Amino acid sequence: MTTSEAAPRPADRADAARDPRSGRPVTVVDTWLGGGEVLATLHVPDGAATTGVVICPPIGYEYTVAYRTLRHLADRLAEQGLAAARYDHPGFGDSTHDVTAESLSRGAAVAAEALRDAGCASIAYVGLGSGALVASLAAASDPAPAALVLWDPAASGRQWLRRQRSIYQIEVGPLAEPAPEDTVEIAGAELPDWLAEQIAALDYDPLVATSLPTLVAVRSGAAGTLPKTLRPVADRLDVVEVPGHENALDVSSIESTIPAASVDVVSAWLAERVGGGAGARVAAPAPVVTARAAFDGAEYEESLRRLGPHSLFAVETRPAGGADDLPIVVLHNGSAEHRIGTTRYQVELARRFAAFGIRSLRVDRRGTGESAPVVADEPNLLFTQEWLDDGADVLDALDLPREKVGVVGMCVGSWVGLVAAPSRVAFVAALAVNDHRVVPQAPQAPHEGVDPVEGAQEPTPALRDRLVAVAKRRLPYPLLLALASRGVVQFAEPNLRRALAAGTDVVVLLSPSDAEIFRAHRGPHAVSRLQRTPGRLTVLEHPAGDHALYSPGIRRRAVDEAFAAAVRAFRIAR
Repeated sequence: MTTSEAAPRPADRADAARDPRSGRPVTVVDTWLGGGEVLATLHVPDGAATTGVVICPPIGYEYTVAYRTLRHLADRLAEQGLAAARYDHPGFGDSTHDVTAESLSRGAAVAAEALRDAGCASIAYVGLGSGALVASLAAASDPAPAALVLWDPAASGRQWLRRQRSIYQIEVGPLAEPAPEDTVEIAGAELPDWLAEQIAALDYDPLVATSLPTLVAVRSGAAGTLPKTLRPVADRLDVVEVPGHENALDVSSIESTIPAASVDVVSAWLAERVGGGAGARVAAPAPVVTARAAFDGAEYEESLRRLGPHSLFAVETRPAGGADDLPIVVLHNGSAEHRIGTTRYQVELARRFAAFGIRSLRVDRRGTGESAPVVADEPNLLFTQEWLDDGADVLDALDLPREKVGVVGMCVGSWVGLVAAPSRVAFVAALAVNDHRVVPQAPQAPHEGVDPVEGAQEPTPALRDRLVAVAKRRLPYPLLLALASRGVVQFAEPNLRRALAAGTDVVVLLSPSDAEIFRAHRGPHAVSRLQRTPGRLTVLEHPAGDHALYSPGIRRRAVDEAFAAAVRAFRIAR
């Protein structure tokens, strides 16, 4: 793989004096490391620093829900005079390299190298959840690690893997599809057999942990226990209880919150044990904005961009040397999930598009991944006007004719595609649609549920659902449609009609659970009524799998149908 530091477009380069996301006096640089194989973000303090901290991410779904927490930690470290590096494991997230035997060690190594190149004299390692196993491995490989933090650590690689496989079976349920040969399906990731075996073999080395300052930050109460291999040396470690992790790693991304008090404990310990000193000013590296690699023999390049008034983070993929006027597909995540776990299908889809002369843009909406400031009690923006505005802002930044733009979205991402600005795109591929609201809801405080309709003084959910069910059975369709168009009830037709009436083609892919909701919202009746609209509607039901696309068959179908929709809309020969 080779990289080039091409001149970035104005929105590409992060502010070199102040973090554009938080306004804090630190420099935050999004960049490629390791010759383009690892996507990383460096947080550099505005002043001297002697120590850099490599933040080793968890694996699979844990990383999905922990992403904003790790960003918050990196900001806190930089505020306290410690440089920090976050990264996606090679072969995971937005990193470009395929999974290899070194995937779990390579990312930490190149992040440490980048911090040393910036001027850090020593390196500490932090790992959260399953990332603690990676941090322990990284510290063991470093000839002179400064410190190690095992933060809410997984018990062991074997126990963690067993639990993740169980969660997968529970989440997908009886409609789970067989895993591809020689792979292991877990919650949020598809692992080659050999990588699963490698993870199962991971554990903590007490000799490493006792040879340097080591913090083991465990959960409060009975849930907080030391990993078994470290119990004999517990008196030689700094063991503390940290609160808040019951709502940080063990819940859905919709419900997840940042354990701010826990972040403070970890950052304060590092500042005390390895901070300070008479270090030189750490130099923020110039961001490498373009990386080049190949997919199925076709070369592509990926550029890091910032878009719109809210500086939304995005990764653009295009054929190597491709022009700015090539057609482009905007890829919207489901929920507030970064491209970790099942959402990584976007990365494969983007590179597949490039092989056929199509650009793509995978975007973090506000409150997701790298977009917008991280705050401890940040609101839940699911199905809000803010996300519709983000969808429109991306199209404004592209400033292309509609026949050259398409949208692929999953779950709430498909809602954004159908509702934000459907008249400005050629097609919308709506994957795993399970919500057909017309009126956006207000931002929700952490732990608040998602109301079907925004409004005050609503009945309790159980009573409301019963009333809506009775109304849908007894009221005539035109009256129900009028109510749905005003956001009183949910029907499939209004959002589909808005896009189709504008001449936008729509492809809908439904899992079995999505199809059940689609029928409850009178989707089949809507399909028959929408046959004569200017846009073409295609509704596809996958016979197995789950809404979250954990199951490999429906995830593969999602990639294939989204690709076919783009090829058809842009009239590209296959």
